[in-house]
Amino acid sequence: MSPKILIVDDEPNNLDILHHCLQEAGFKVPAVKSGEAALKRVNHIKPDLILLDVMMPGIDGFETCRRLKKKEVTKNTPIIFITGKTDSVDKIKGLEIGAVDYISKPFQAVEVLARVNKHLTISNLQKQLEAKNAQLQDYVYHLESLAALGKATNETQNVAEMMENAMKVTLTVFNCDRALLLYPADPNAPSCRVPIEVTKPEYLSTKNTEIPISPEISKAIRETLSATGPIAFGPESEHKVPSLIAKQFSVQSELCLAIHPKIGKPWLFGLQQCSDERIWTKNELNLFREFGQHIAVSLGLSISFEELAKSEKRLSRKRYHSFIGASKPMQTIYLMIDNVATSKASILITGETGTGKELCAEAIYKESQRADKPFMICNCAAITENLRESHLFGHVKGAFTGAVNDQTGLVSQANGGTLFLDEIGELSLSTQSTLLRFVQTKTYSKVGSHKVEKVDVRLVCATNRNLAAEVKAGRFREDLYYRISTIEIKLPALRQRGQDILQLAKFFLHQFATEEEKEFQDLSADAKKKLLSYEWPGNVRQLQNTIHQSVVLNKGKVITAEMFSTRKNEVIHHTTPPSIPNTDSSHEITSSDIVTVNRFCAFKEIEKEVISKAIEHCNGNVTQAAKLLEISKASIFNKLKQYKESPDRK
Repeated sequence: MSPKILIVDDEPNNLDILHHCLQEAGFKVPAVKSGEAALKRVNHIKPDLILLDVMMPGIDGFETCRRLKKKEVTKNTPIIFITGKTDSVDKIKGLEIGAVDYISKPFQAVEVLARVNKHLTISNLQKQLEAKNAQLQDYVYHLESLAALGKATNETQNVAEMMENAMKVTLTVFNCDRALLLYPADPNAPSCRVPIEVTKPEYLSTKNTEIPISPEISKAIRETLSATGPIAFGPESEHKVPSLIAKQFSVQSELCLAIHPKIGKPWLFGLQQCSDERIWTKNELNLFREFGQHIAVSLGLSISFEELAKSEKRLSRKRYHSFIGASKPMQTIYLMIDNVATSKASILITGETGTGKELCAEAIYKESQRADKPFMICNCAAITENLRESHLFGHVKGAFTGAVNDQTGLVSQANGGTLFLDEIGELSLSTQSTLLRFVQTKTYSKVGSHKVEKVDVRLVCATNRNLAAEVKAGRFREDLYYRISTIEIKLPALRQRGQDILQLAKFFLHQFATEEEKEFQDLSADAKKKLLSYEWPGNVRQLQNTIHQSVVLNKGKVITAEMFSTRKNEVIHHTTPPSIPNTDSSHEITSSDIVTVNRFCAFKEIEKEVISKAIEHCNGNVTQAAKLLEISKASIFNKLKQYKESPDRK
């Protein structure tokens, strides 16, 4: 492109000569006849050099030069004075106010061209040097900005703090009004909560703003996630600021970038300009892209550290919901619950009586996505056979004798939530068949009704029986067994949990000391030793009862070994834990397996001792105890009623 030389002279002859010689040399030569006209013309043509006469009507060349040097468009434009004056004082004055040279009248075309080319060359070299300096300054600023971002993101391994630091640095570097984050950047979500940082308080509505994701915003998120770099939104861009964002937050221009860490879903990082319509430069887009790349790396590391910390914490939990214990077997249970809680699979919880199967079911429920929905419990062993289906599925009025009103079952009450069937092994084959249909179809009918109803229920079951053995014995349906045991969680016996015994004992001690208004604060060394040496056939429930009994029957601040007992006149001692009787085994149970009586007493007391020992031997299962003693289950309950004892019915 040909350089433009502006001639400012009121003498027509000078204008003609200068115009001719410069045009012949290939320059564009606009011309004006006064200083006032020159000040207006430069705004439109942006000359590369100005030839300025000193003596002109109106404002003279000196004043015109002063004013040109104050204008942004001509402050760096070389000005050569044309004058007939030879006084050195005038020349010095011209140089002082910004002129670069003088051409004396009468002038020669060769001299004019030589001086013009010389100063155009100098001007071009200065422009190149300034451009190089600007590039170097941009590069230094670029590096300094990345260094500032690196320092801010490396100060913490906490993801939230790191991203907050990143937003603050980005705001400073890009001199923006507002920075925001969106995570996860899900265009299909109904709404999103957006953390915000601002440079001025008036740009902040709330620290975390809930924004509904309209179709327009969803489209913008999709565009950003699919782009390889930042996307500029604004009046001058093909991408327009979503109307909801522009209206609610007064956003005029926006710059958005998708951040893809190696772990987790993508984030959306945005810069917003509210005070003006901003045109984002190429350098700003490149720098913002590099910011995104750096943040993605730092974010991935921070997420990795947090996941590692969570894993370490998850492997050393001393409590988990209502569970108490830090042993390795319990850590395994906690991890299993973490992993299965969010699935839709049916879960079977197994383990000896008193190991905490209901606590496990509650933990699964609380960790699941149904935690805000109902959690219904059905103890299958506590309900008589003829009422089990009604209890589970409900009944209509008149369905059977005593059904005076319609009744809603637990299945319906648990809709949307979780249904826990405890002691499912106690169900009859008839009830199992009805339950199987429900498990397969999630539909049911109330007793006495043909209307089919559908529910959304997550099923969790528990038993202390060996259901696989029950299937072989024909007492439990094989198809139902496989339906309810997609995942099995086997709870460890208390004797397998080591130091958890002392942790639980101290917990129960403080609990019951408070309830009973006793002064007990700790366990003696011999008490701890005795607790750890005992096999605890009744597991946590037995330990709880033992501590409660010791607190009630004794006084003091420390529980000693002598204060422990499971039954009257029976002190806890180290024993081999009784196993659950296997009704399929040919092993013959003798009286010595049940009770050892070393004293003479009334037959009633011996009878009571035998029944109690039989129930304990069967881990609290009255049905199995009745079979062992060859008496009816009703007889046992009648006897226990006489003894004023009320064990758990299994």
